[in-house]
Amino acid sequence: MLKQLAAIFRGRRSPNNSNNSNQSTDPRHQLGQRGELLAERFLKRQGYRRIARNERLPGGEIDLIMAGPRPDRTIVFIEVKTRTSDQVPGEHAINAPKRRRLIQLTQRIARKRGWDQRPLRIDVIVIVWPQTTQSDEKSALIRHHPNAVTL
Repeated sequence: MLKQLAAIFRGRRSPNNSNNSNQSTDPRHQLGQRGELLAERFLKRQGYRRIARNERLPGGEIDLIMAGPRPDRTIVFIEVKTRTSDQVPGEHAINAPKRRRLIQLTQRIARKRGWDQRPLRIDVIVIVWPQTTQSDEKSALIRHHPNAVTL
């Protein structure tokens, strides 16, 4: 109960819903969720297999965790950035503090799941999806940056 109250005061959760009901109506959150689903489908077409989506830990979240295509089945941690325009590229959001956070989360998840001996990688996928064409996935521009953050 105390943790929930502390989270409410820090603005992480609404008092009525631990999943933060405001996020479901926030257009930016909805765009991000749709972008994550599109990124997952994009990777599956290339032979990746989903392990987890929105893996949350104290300190952050990993958008997607996928097993890479055979033969090595690298565990790939993916940060997805979805934008309605490329005026400020999504890649710019992956600054030094974000890279450090991604590395820490990746290492913690790998330890927790026993992947210490598996090959690991952090990718970034940027999706530019103009607002006027969001009903059409084919109009989205997808940029995949394998190994964008070095472990």
